Amino acid sequence: MPVAIPRPLSPGGDVRNAKRHKMQHGVMSTFSEEDCMNGPQASTSVLAQNAEIDHRSEEEMVDEQMNLPIEYPKSYQKELDYREKLVLAPMVRTGTLPMRLLSLYYGAGLVWSPEVVDKAIIGAERVVDPATGVITYHKGQGPIFSTHPVEKPYLIFQIGSSNPELAVKAAQTVQQDVSGIDLNSRTHSGMGAALLSTPDILLNILRALLDSIPLPISCKIRLLPTQPSTLYLVSRILRTGIRNLTVHCRTRDMRPGERALWERLADIVALGKKRGLPVICNGDGDGWSNWEKIRSETNADSVMIARAAERNPSVFLPSGPMCNMTEVIPKLLAIAKYTQNPWGNTKFLLTQFKASPPPISNMSKQERKNVSEIVSKSKSIEQVAEGLKVSLDDVQAVFRTVEGKITDRSGKGRSIWDERHEAEEKGDVVDEPSNVAEPDAEVDGFDVGIGQAKVEALYQEE
Repeated sequence: MPVAIPRPLSPGGDVRNAKRHKMQHGVMSTFSEEDCMNGPQASTSVLAQNAEIDHRSEEEMVDEQMNLPIEYPKSYQKELDYREKLVLAPMVRTGTLPMRLLSLYYGAGLVWSPEVVDKAIIGAERVVDPATGVITYHKGQGPIFSTHPVEKPYLIFQIGSSNPELAVKAAQTVQQDVSGIDLNSRTHSGMGAALLSTPDILLNILRALLDSIPLPISCKIRLLPTQPSTLYLVSRILRTGIRNLTVHCRTRDMRPGERALWERLADIVALGKKRGLPVICNGDGDGWSNWEKIRSETNADSVMIARAAERNPSVFLPSGPMCNMTEVIPKLLAIAKYTQNPWGNTKFLLTQFKASPPPISNMSKQERKNVSEIVSKSKSIEQVAEGLKVSLDDVQAVFRTVEGKITDRSGKGRSIWDERHEAEEKGDVVDEPSNVAEPDAEVDGFDVGIGQAKVEALYQEE
């Protein structure tokens, strides 16, 4: 259907030519994406003030963007490969260092940090633990962001920002310790999904990052209410020069339990392929049957996993997940102990782990209840380890095993789908039932020690 794109009355040809030049570079004048989202009344109001109407269809507008040159053609010393992978989503509280290391150990292709708001990380002190190698950014309180050199080749730092200058400063703060920067277009005040209704701000942040940061830049968005407006926004984002687009297949107003709209992703993926850029699908990715369906229905290059990994990070294994109680939790406790992960976060991770169902585990209902009670009542990592009968005597050896496996996979770059099919042919696959829809894992806030109240306080300082 046609979309009316107004052009304000101008007193002379010079002004009109300037407006045309602006349109050719992908910047709309007074009729914004926000007007589209606010519905026909807002659109009518804008149109009433304009005499020149552009009756091009949405398809023509998208084609125009796709035929324009990339704004920031870049090459990087170390490129990131976003394709043919299962990747860990940016999850508040869950996506901390122990979870990212476990996910990489079990086969995650890339891992995203939890979203960190620009002002929170700007000015943070960088401290390296000489004994463990753990790098911590803090401002005198709890860690804002922690990492370890072994994960750097796979680590993408996600920024929440509504200001190009602050986004650049935030990225520059951590760029020596990560391999990519991702802009979250999804969440809180003035950032995230709010950016979807102010696309020029979103695009200007991406441009600033592309202009100033020597790392691959990517972006994560949600769907807009209509497919034409989504495709037009995507065509503009892809033109900036980013290396990857991740799409959460829900709109901003959809609740976590509502079905992800995979059927809308294929058109977005097609635009990505025209630009030679990967598109990652996020939403309802719960188990191999879903991941295969996503791939076949959308042609997405990779799948981003949230809740399934939160329940059991060994879900990244091509052969299917392992038993949380006997395999995953002992490694989690060893990693958390060795890296000195805050107990509050370690306990939170344990509460998110779910007892593995048959045929992966044969734990009785009472045994599962006992584990939950032990975790709930424990007040330290030593206490929970004692209750679960997990030894903490040689946590360094466990960490070295995890570190060694992550290091050994460097440069292999095999498709996770090929590894899965190989495991199926060998009869090595044991999957848990896939009957739980994946709720939304990315909520407002970010890493340990920082929460939404702090986010609001940071932006009230202006």
